[in-house]
Amino acid sequence: MGVENGANFRKIEETEEVAESSGVEQEVTPEQVEEGNKVVLESLGISEEIKLDDFEGTLIEATKALPRYQKIEQSLEVVEAQDLPYEIFKLLQSKADTEELDPDAPQDGVLIKSMQSGHLECAGRTLIASTYLQSHNIEHTTIQAPGHTFLIIEQAGDTLVYFDANDNLYFTFPKQALEGYQDIKTMAECKIQEYTPRESDFLDGTSTVFDHFVVMPAQEGRGRVYLGNVAAALNGNEEFTTSGIEKNKDLIPAVNEIEASIYGENAVLNSFRDRMEELKHIEEEKNENDKALRSKFIQQSPNPTEEQFINHFLYNLDNYNYLGKRIPFIKNAKDEQKVAFAQKLWESVKEKYSSNSQS
Repeated sequence: MGVENGANFRKIEETEEVAESSGVEQEVTPEQVEEGNKVVLESLGISEEIKLDDFEGTLIEATKALPRYQKIEQSLEVVEAQDLPYEIFKLLQSKADTEELDPDAPQDGVLIKSMQSGHLECAGRTLIASTYLQSHNIEHTTIQAPGHTFLIIEQAGDTLVYFDANDNLYFTFPKQALEGYQDIKTMAECKIQEYTPRESDFLDGTSTVFDHFVVMPAQEGRGRVYLGNVAAALNGNEEFTTSGIEKNKDLIPAVNEIEASIYGENAVLNSFRDRMEELKHIEEEKNENDKALRSKFIQQSPNPTEEQFINHFLYNLDNYNYLGKRIPFIKNAKDEQKVAFAQKLWESVKEKYSSNSQS
């Protein structure tokens, strides 16, 4: 029906599948590692041939040098620490992108040298937000979802923040609702369970959630995701065609080797990556279900009024358990909160209903 999700399923964890596709484990030579090192440096906008001994530190400095990062830093100079997460979300969310970008500039939005031109996607927004939050000692984790990445931030007491700037979604929820979660230092596979919003909980956005993901220590997560994107560029994924990284699948194992040398192997993450295509398919099915509900509503009410839309939304929310999992932040909320959410959702989708009724 009307629930929208702006997630684009970026293949940021393609490396495991590509390296294993031949059925033979590929031995990585020192020369290949050196070539992989050069590609990582190239993606960071570093042309000189140096040894990447401090990848994490180099990534932090390169991120802080980005124009968007510096603009955010200047805008938030006088903001109190407790207000920083939401304020950076407002500045970094995709609907806050007002600058007209060069259409010929790199469009991947996740590699540093591409992000310098201004275009950002999920991993790019996450990289900037996480780097900024870490510099202000705000505890959080980097999230690896199926084809997507965002943040979970810890607040005082038992509150977590779901921070997805690319999908314009920010909400707080009880820590107990995140099954599998331990703390910001522990890699864990987690699922958001149904919960009842508290009086103190806050919501900004109407997108659907990713309810199944891996939480990673923030700095490690940033590094793993970034190197995964370098490998995806070497794989020749479509979103990297304008990024200036030449397709070279033979170097993917070398980038994997670089990642392993920095972070080691992790059984939780490896298991999740091994199931990535299956998990992406599940997310795509959820999106298809969203579209099917919306199409059914259009057929029944090709030119709906706001009241018809709200009533239809509330009916589906109460009668389809699947929809409650897509928007757990409102499923068990008070009636007046559900209506207010439906009104916001209507404002965000009414033009689409109008255009569909005319087509």
